[in-house]
Amino acid sequence: MLTYMKVKNVALIEEVELFLSPNLNIFSGETGAGKSMLIDSIQFAIGNRSSKQMIRKGEDMASVTLCFEDELGLGLRYLESNEIPYEEREIILERVIYQSGRTLYKINGVISTRQIVKGLSEILIDVHGQHEPQSLLDISSHIRLLDSFGGKDFLEKKEVYHSLYEKWQEVRQALAKIGDNDRKKLQLRDMLTYQIQEIASAKLKVGEEEALKEQYDVLSHAEKIMMQCQKSYDFLDGDTEVSATLMLGKAIHALQDISDITSEISALYSQFLSIQAELQDATYQIRRFADEVEYSPELLLEIQNRLDLIYRLKQKYGGSIEEILAYKAECEKELAELEDGEQNKEKLEAQSIALKEELNELARILSEDRKKIAHKIEAAIDAHLHDLQMPHAKFEVAIDDLETFNSLGKNDVEFLIRTNLGEDVHPLSKIASGGEISRVMLAIKTVLFLGDTINTVIFDEIDTGISGLAAQKVAEKLALIAKDRQVLCITHLPQIAAMGDAHYLIEKCATDNKTTTHLKCLELQAIHEELCRLMGGIVSESTLQSAAELKNRAVNYKKQLI
Repeated sequence: MLTYMKVKNVALIEEVELFLSPNLNIFSGETGAGKSMLIDSIQFAIGNRSSKQMIRKGEDMASVTLCFEDELGLGLRYLESNEIPYEEREIILERVIYQSGRTLYKINGVISTRQIVKGLSEILIDVHGQHEPQSLLDISSHIRLLDSFGGKDFLEKKEVYHSLYEKWQEVRQALAKIGDNDRKKLQLRDMLTYQIQEIASAKLKVGEEEALKEQYDVLSHAEKIMMQCQKSYDFLDGDTEVSATLMLGKAIHALQDISDITSEISALYSQFLSIQAELQDATYQIRRFADEVEYSPELLLEIQNRLDLIYRLKQKYGGSIEEILAYKAECEKELAELEDGEQNKEKLEAQSIALKEELNELARILSEDRKKIAHKIEAAIDAHLHDLQMPHAKFEVAIDDLETFNSLGKNDVEFLIRTNLGEDVHPLSKIASGGEISRVMLAIKTVLFLGDTINTVIFDEIDTGISGLAAQKVAEKLALIAKDRQVLCITHLPQIAAMGDAHYLIEKCATDNKTTTHLKCLELQAIHEELCRLMGGIVSESTLQSAAELKNRAVNYKKQLI
């Protein structure tokens, strides 16, 4: 269950900390005070899509922290499977969003992903949104709602079916690709073959272009290189009396006779000898280079043509030789797949037939299970609808078999209802009012929650379109759910508010030119005053007495549930 939550800089909320009751937690307040901000904050923390627009004006970030105590250990096993540590039975979810739009998830202090957070939250909490009753009018949602009543065995079969269905879809897509227009395939094969041969015939080598460019530069300046190298050589060791080599030899000879007089002269003598060796080596190298350089118009043209070829291939296939060779490898892979396609066709067709047979059998089993589930829940939902002041209501689940597969099987599911005695059942959208839709959803949720393992349930204004005795029955139904699990409920009705085990008042205040939303846990007297406001707004001795009686009746009713 959710034991603690902290909301910071979310819309009008500056900072709110909240310790929650393990049973029925009621939230009430004036319209626009920010009640739904709490639900939105929880939705934000458990991974629902959001934007930086939720950040309080003038702040850099918004954050929500939720602390759960996992009594059943299902969430803890999920953490273990994702290698996330925990202490005792505590699970802490935290999400932060920044003005840049960047969002950060943490589980027990470990940075996590939205996918993991969503998976964990589905185990820990169920949020019944303000507009969720209207989802009953969407027929496509009915099959998923029906399936949610299935047990572990049913859900495992459904998962196996879904995996096979995805595999079947992959096989069908592969077959469709193979069966594409033959002329297009032939054109593609020819193009790939040509491109592979063009690149292969070039016999490219990595690093070749750089070496060719260097060689081209040498050949295109061959005459100048030879002339300047010869000139340099003449200065170093030419047939003149002032060549560098000759003059350096004379300098060394002059120092030789005095090299043993002082250590300084000896060091200079050694240094000159070293310079002489290096000069002789450099002279040899420049002579060798000058001798090897040969101007060859034929070789220059050959290199130019090779560089032109590389340039054309780069324009067509990539910005470098490495990219060209990588493109060739991709072409070879695609060509191999194309050529293997026909060989794989028979294999894929056989695989498709086998998968289809498996899917047919599994779809048949799922269909039979759905009919059993429908029969089981129809009576249970009828009983709850009768409790919710719909005494003549008759709830039915229509299950039709489809000709083709979809990701959920071969069934079309629609919820039908009769609200008045003597009428036939019709689709919900045809006859149910807003208040009736809310009660149908509550009845469905009650049956679902009483057999579920989720410990925390949130109802955001489940009382829409409900009043009078129906409101009292809704309150009693919420108390029934809260007997074995934690419920958070936003309400405008005094009957529901009176049933709370903890009551929180949400208020909006304007101070220092800014508006903030505050929350406080009410004591008994303050609860009575809030019930007076919900009943009509006037706090007087008589309304306080009525509020106290309403609260006492709620307390006595809950004692009967124990």
